[in-house]
Amino acid sequence: MRRLLILLPLLLAACSAGPQGPVRMIIETDMGNDIDDALALALALRAADERQVQLLAVGCHKNSPSAAAFTDAVCTWYGHPEVEVAMSRTPVQEFSDYVDYTAVEQAFAKSHWEYPEPVSLYRKLLSKAPDHSVRFVSLGFGTTLAQLLESGPDEYSPLDGVSLVARKTSGLSVMAGSYGEKKRAEYNVINDIPAMQKVFELWPSAIWQNPFEIGKQAMFPGRLIEENLGFDELNPVVEAYKAYRPMPYDRPSWDILSVLYVLHPELFTESAPGKVTVDDDGFTWFAPSPEGRHTVLSATIDQPQELVEVMKDYIFRQSI
Repeated sequence: MRRLLILLPLLLAACSAGPQGPVRMIIETDMGNDIDDALALALALRAADERQVQLLAVGCHKNSPSAAAFTDAVCTWYGHPEVEVAMSRTPVQEFSDYVDYTAVEQAFAKSHWEYPEPVSLYRKLLSKAPDHSVRFVSLGFGTTLAQLLESGPDEYSPLDGVSLVARKTSGLSVMAGSYGEKKRAEYNVINDIPAMQKVFELWPSAIWQNPFEIGKQAMFPGRLIEENLGFDELNPVVEAYKAYRPMPYDRPSWDILSVLYVLHPELFTESAPGKVTVDDDGFTWFAPSPEGRHTVLSATIDQPQELVEVMKDYIFRQSI
């Protein structure tokens, strides 16, 4: 019975991948600004183990020479060295700490200039993908996605960025914005407001917005970190979690939920269709509209615990 209870969420996710096979996923991340990016990547890689996700690429836009190397190390450590890792030439934020931490990263590190530029990589991957088959997941700023939308025809496709995204993607799951009682200009928005404005205005397929409030409701348990996420070997995600803040601590699951939504949309409460706009101060606003392509996610009083349980079943390797 224990084995069945542990595997049930993963079996449900496998069904949600549908008859066309694993979800083709590209992740955009500001890896290094908060530890939830690393945990979100771990979840995606564990879903790839279950063949629910085909992780095509992870693009980094954090201003740190170690951001891409750390991302590369995590993908390799989790058994997926085939995942393409890209590093933006126009990174946004200053240097961080946890991505610089350990010998685990050093075993895989390359100069970040050896990593491809993400927009060109995304255009190449999209051009080869079946129509309407790729899901983007944005865990950081809108910088690179805005650049993709602004891109022109190249050797990979005669289509401009908006047209290419319209043809090849089925949607964007984005961690951004806030709709709580205390209105806030959320971190992923304010670090590049013009870019996030452009993403919500021009992205031509569906957008599912995971706002600040849900992540605070569903806290990732620090005790699982203290158990090394169920692994015996030194785990780069665990070591990064320890380096980010003195242990023990629980952490909001902001970015993790944007990956989880792609696999388990039924665990969330969805708004009616509408349109999200970003004002010049970085606040997000939602207006319902039958023609809208945007959906705002939330969680009822009973949903956060279920979200945590399913996250744990993915990220924590069970001993069975």
